[in-house]
Amino acid sequence: VDANAAKKDGATAVQSTNEDTITKQPPTPQQTQEKPQSINSDKCAFRSYPKSRLYGLHDKSQPNFLSSDATYIRGELPVILNPLEKDDASMTGNDIDSSSGSSSNMEEQSTPVKPCFDTTSWETLLDESTKTNRLPFTDGHNPSIVSLASNPYEQGTTTTTNNDSNSNQHVRLDPKHISPLTSAFPSYPLNNLFLAVTIFGNGQCKFGLSEQEVIDYNFSVYNDPPDGKRTIIAVMTPPTSLEEDDTEQQQQHRPFQILGQTTLLLERDVKYGTKRQRGKFIEAQSNPQGGYTRIHQEFDDPRFFFHEGRLWVLYRNGPLFGYQDQIHNPVHFERVTNNEEEEEGGGGEFVAYVKASETVRVCCGRNIALISEEARVVDGDDSSDGKAEVEWMSSGELKALTWVDPVTVVDVDLGDVTNMLQNRRQLSAVDEEVVGDGAVMQADVDIRGTSTHRRLGSAKKPKSNIHGTNGYLVPLPSSGELLGIAHFHRPEHRKESNYALHGHHYTHAFFTIARQHQSESGGDIGNASFKLKRISNEFLFRALSVPIGEKESPNDGDVIQFASGLDVYGSDVDGKLVLSYGINDCEGAVLTISMKKLQQMLIEVEPGQEVVDLMRKVTSEER
Repeated sequence: VDANAAKKDGATAVQSTNEDTITKQPPTPQQTQEKPQSINSDKCAFRSYPKSRLYGLHDKSQPNFLSSDATYIRGELPVILNPLEKDDASMTGNDIDSSSGSSSNMEEQSTPVKPCFDTTSWETLLDESTKTNRLPFTDGHNPSIVSLASNPYEQGTTTTTNNDSNSNQHVRLDPKHISPLTSAFPSYPLNNLFLAVTIFGNGQCKFGLSEQEVIDYNFSVYNDPPDGKRTIIAVMTPPTSLEEDDTEQQQQHRPFQILGQTTLLLERDVKYGTKRQRGKFIEAQSNPQGGYTRIHQEFDDPRFFFHEGRLWVLYRNGPLFGYQDQIHNPVHFERVTNNEEEEEGGGGEFVAYVKASETVRVCCGRNIALISEEARVVDGDDSSDGKAEVEWMSSGELKALTWVDPVTVVDVDLGDVTNMLQNRRQLSAVDEEVVGDGAVMQADVDIRGTSTHRRLGSAKKPKSNIHGTNGYLVPLPSSGELLGIAHFHRPEHRKESNYALHGHHYTHAFFTIARQHQSESGGDIGNASFKLKRISNEFLFRALSVPIGEKESPNDGDVIQFASGLDVYGSDVDGKLVLSYGINDCEGAVLTISMKKLQQMLIEVEPGQEVVDLMRKVTSEER
């Protein structure tokens, strides 16, 4: 890849350039959680916002949509998931089940970290009128952060995996598909690295702020995304403290520090878009130097998932595919080096791109989550050591959770994409309906009919307003469940209001789904339907903003919070849950909580219950 041979291609499409790939950023004050000297002077620190951008969790007088008109899971008001006093504290004594084999000392939660992306290649931060730097237009909102380990669930696991007596046979991510990252960051074992994806789009950083507040809070003077929307992929350090025998370079990097970043590009090997969008699509274009040209595109709300050993990205592209469809592509990486880096023996840039020919379209759920890995606890296991025996089920088919309430799981037809990935051949034909490969959820004739609608049945059972959030359901091997995170926003409509352009007052809940027991499915667990198994009560992430005039962050949440990333690092019994989320459609945060805490939050539901059956109004006494 020649990172220097690049030029603009339209208002929002540019070729890959050195400016699209940024690596080896120095440590920042944010990584040590230092507070800026003045309001919003450090772009790597969490932003301060006016009090109007807070949720108002403890306000004595709340709007009706949070009080008299609202229902909550089990009639319980939301709580703060990660209160400040619990940061870096240990779960000890009765908080930890000694039978789990876990340590007697376990960190309950980590201090949130802000992923600090470099935006200077596409926007100018200097305000000419004041000769001072302002904050970026956005800092990247709703990040999705996942482990690059080939099997992150086997880190210190307390379960035994049955894979022909070789637990290493289960592979979530095959290292050969991301080998350019190994050579780009040779100082770090690949299993220790994490990958983030985030959108730099319209954002709502300044929503509701007066002109004076924009000045006081040092926000950007831009009103639209500089150089158009773009999606950034970044390699990050691990969430855990590094060992003493790690290199000095590794030890100076704190949790979730960005080591390098690049703009996600579209390779124009076939037409890209749909005919339904009034003929809007991007034409295929060959590169005179060989291959096809690559441009940056609108990959909105991007989130990672895994399938058949590869990393995929799911996203939306309204202008080209409509706003009902969710689009999926496998992600490819290439290494870019220069002579100086080669002489120094390592380091360098990398390129990330998707191919138009490998585009998969899924319709019409709300924040669809993919399912590719499933584990089950072996029946009749009588292990004397108390460890459950687990076996991984075949992941040949990709499935999608299109609705959380009621739980609705459908098959995803990848069309020719699987064969293309296996045979490394190019697609030569254009689908009648979708330009590109055009694989759709089975079957295309039913794609806007009952097969993708909520499983409500003929009685039109009421449903709650819960929606999926993260893009991948993470397996919990010790119980055979799949873990997700979902949200509510109140009120349910997405009309512009005094609070936000769209949804606001978000709360979240963890949930698990699992297949019915073998006895209920004719003995074939692979054909059993998925049911809601456990769900937590609702929560918010604590606000990290310090409004002007305040000395510390309030005991509150933000008016907009969107949990877009979820991963398990280590055992699902005593490992860590990695949570990444967006704040005010403006910036992102990542933290970990112990799996022990998560397991305590998840509450089992009665057989056949859906989320709607748990929704209740809060009694006056509980308020």
